[in-house]
Amino acid sequence: MVTPAGRGYRARTRFRDLDGVTREVERSGATKGAARNALTGYLTERTTPAADAITAESLVRDVAAVWFAERCEGKRAIAENTRRRYREVIKDHVGPAVGSLRVREANVTRLDRFIKTVAADVGAPTAKLCATILRGVMGLAVRHGAAASNPMREVATVHVDHKEPRAMTFEEVTRAREAAARYSAGLPVVEGRKVHRGGSRATDLLEIVDVMLATGARIGEVLAIRWADVDLESGVLTVAGTVVASDTPAATPIRQPVTKGRKTLAYLLPAFGIEAIMRQRVAMTAANAEDLVFPSLAGTVRDPGNVRKTLHRVLGQVGLEWVTPHTFRKTVATVIEREADLPTATAQMGHSSEDVTRRHYVERAALGPDTRAITSKFVPASSND
Repeated sequence: MVTPAGRGYRARTRFRDLDGVTREVERSGATKGAARNALTGYLTERTTPAADAITAESLVRDVAAVWFAERCEGKRAIAENTRRRYREVIKDHVGPAVGSLRVREANVTRLDRFIKTVAADVGAPTAKLCATILRGVMGLAVRHGAAASNPMREVATVHVDHKEPRAMTFEEVTRAREAAARYSAGLPVVEGRKVHRGGSRATDLLEIVDVMLATGARIGEVLAIRWADVDLESGVLTVAGTVVASDTPAATPIRQPVTKGRKTLAYLLPAFGIEAIMRQRVAMTAANAEDLVFPSLAGTVRDPGNVRKTLHRVLGQVGLEWVTPHTFRKTVATVIEREADLPTATAQMGHSSEDVTRRHYVERAALGPDTRAITSKFVPASSND
């Protein structure tokens, strides 16, 4: 906004800084154009810190601002969700704890103590992210000659305990589909219970569940599918984007034109997957700006969090409160691995390595290896006669 001020003009706007705080910023000029240009120039400098000013006397928070700005640029810029998470961690943890240190003061002892404190007070996942950020920040300082070596290389590694993958059984999948179908139809999920009467009832919950089962795609990827990505004649569905929270105070969901793994995957749909898409096509009575197969009731990009809440509320009524959208992805991976092999499951998931699929997606079978030929030697068959 540009307004008269004395003998000139003043340009004013609200600007969200690199630390996540929104501040009012203004600059003046003799004319409207001059004031506007002065404000634009100032904001440009503020969003792109001077990398050539990094020295041993620089504050860690200033170097972090440069590092963050660099990570948001270029072809390999970090994704929207990662950007938002990095900003939060820098603002809430790195900045307050070690941001005021000068580069020369950020030694192994101080950084190691900080990482261990975060792990103890907040949790290992956040501590691991703090370590990732600081490793990049101090690496930038090394590249600019502000530090002789990266102290984060000597900081103790943060270990994050991962839960064993848990997949659904075929019976549980059937129960989940039946619950979703009843909810979508406006019926009580369990006979005798109250029917959900809210105006926000998801009438396409079964279709969303079926597409997850047919592909193993993430919930954000399913909600980002456009009609242009669907070829019902050949039974092929292409996943070429995902839904993420925008890097704004409101964190409005937006469609990102790349998947989490930055891959475009084409899935050959089984019959029930094609039927789910066809039911959704028939049920949709209005177009939406994004051409989405599963838009929100308002015709906008749908929030994955809302689907998670609905699914939890519905499946919790049939003893499946532990099931999340990601459980369907793990279930698909587990079934494919058991019925086919690990490479096929890895390809279906779009993972870069089989180890990721094995460790985080495929449920370990409770049945042990077939060692009967060995253990039978303890009691020879003839002794049982």
